[in-house]
Amino acid sequence: MASETPSQLPAEEIQTERKPEEKDKRNPFKAPQVIRKIRAETFADASGHLKLWCQFFNVLSDSTIKWYKNEVEITQVKRKAGDEAQVNLAIVQASSKDAGVYGCSITNDYGTDSTDILLSADILTGLSIREDLGVGEEIEMTPLIFNKGVADSGVWGNKFFGRIMMKESHIGDGCSHKVWRAKVIYGLEPVFESGNTCIIKVCNPIAYGGKEDSCLIDTNLDIMKQECKIQNLAREYCKIFAAETRVIENFGPSLEVIPVYLMYRPANAVPYATVETDLTGVYQKFSDLDYTGRIDMRTGSEVEQKCCTLQHWIFQWTNGNLLFTRLEGVDTKITGVGISVKSTGHQGLSIEANPKVFEQFVSQHKCNYFCGLLGLRSLKVMDSLLTPAKPKSSRSPLLQRKMAAGSSSPQTGRKAAGSPRLSRKTEQEGSKMPTKQKAADAPKTIKMA
Repeated sequence: MASETPSQLPAEEIQTERKPEEKDKRNPFKAPQVIRKIRAETFADASGHLKLWCQFFNVLSDSTIKWYKNEVEITQVKRKAGDEAQVNLAIVQASSKDAGVYGCSITNDYGTDSTDILLSADILTGLSIREDLGVGEEIEMTPLIFNKGVADSGVWGNKFFGRIMMKESHIGDGCSHKVWRAKVIYGLEPVFESGNTCIIKVCNPIAYGGKEDSCLIDTNLDIMKQECKIQNLAREYCKIFAAETRVIENFGPSLEVIPVYLMYRPANAVPYATVETDLTGVYQKFSDLDYTGRIDMRTGSEVEQKCCTLQHWIFQWTNGNLLFTRLEGVDTKITGVGISVKSTGHQGLSIEANPKVFEQFVSQHKCNYFCGLLGLRSLKVMDSLLTPAKPKSSRSPLLQRKMAAGSSSPQTGRKAAGSPRLSRKTEQEGSKMPTKQKAADAPKTIKMA
């Protein structure tokens, strides 16, 4: 009997791995289906969190599960073929602000199915919350340290063990994070003095899979670690930005991104959060990203214009690969930083690439007085220069340090590279733009409350 030829084996393997045929895609018996509609449950710790969950079966190929609130997508997760475990959405410290129609859908090569539920304000207001007896709760706080600036991926430092007491909840009008103001009782010095207040934030809502509470905790930890890394990395970039602006007399007070720390609350069903300084004054949103991928940039005040300049600067520094899309805070103290990257995995960030944001930014950004003071190039010109070849044209701090001659030390490299602003001036010698404007052209200083 003739043996099977090697050329036949790959053909058979390919046959089994092919995507579903068109006739299979139209087969309703192979489409995913809802087996349990969305149900709402409270957590046993009476912390005020709410869990929505549902379940799908007949999941015959890799699928995308999306959660919606009032028909607007709020989060999504991926599912492997054959994974029919329940899907969950944790609403942190649910309140009347979270009322609405919530939906969940599954989509794959064979079809789609969905289910929804109405959460009324009356139901959410009636949730039982554990009474605070005035003794507070034990917590752990961990700093994220960047020893080598932006060239570092960050390391977790020594933990602080202390006690806090919640003073105020549901701060702000946003729903992407739940925010509390807490009083420090002891244990967090010198970061937070005893008796002072701090701000605690948790990303909301949280989509996760499985029935076990550990699934929620693991997802919560991953999200909050990422939030810490994003803002503290932005802080390192902003330090470089501030160093450049300090040598410009007319720039005035520079921006500062405040540090955030990872907090662990063992008595809470959603135990991980970030904690930061309680800024005093009028809290404002300087820049935000809408659901279409467009950055909503405010430009009315001096601080808002400086935020626009910071966005232009980071775009140029990273060769158009990283962008600050969300900036909030009080006066020149910035927090709530959101980042977009052009390619997934940039600087070790587990953020999905969003090239559309960068295209929108190039088309909508308008250079202002402070962009001129820094000698930043027009984004229209930069966009034409940012080709895949020509790594030498990059103003990335990482490349500048690698190219610094005679040392492998990041600190020495930074000195050897010199100020990027000065190097840009050298490049543009003979055709550089004037960096000073008439005093009358400068915006008036606006004092923030």
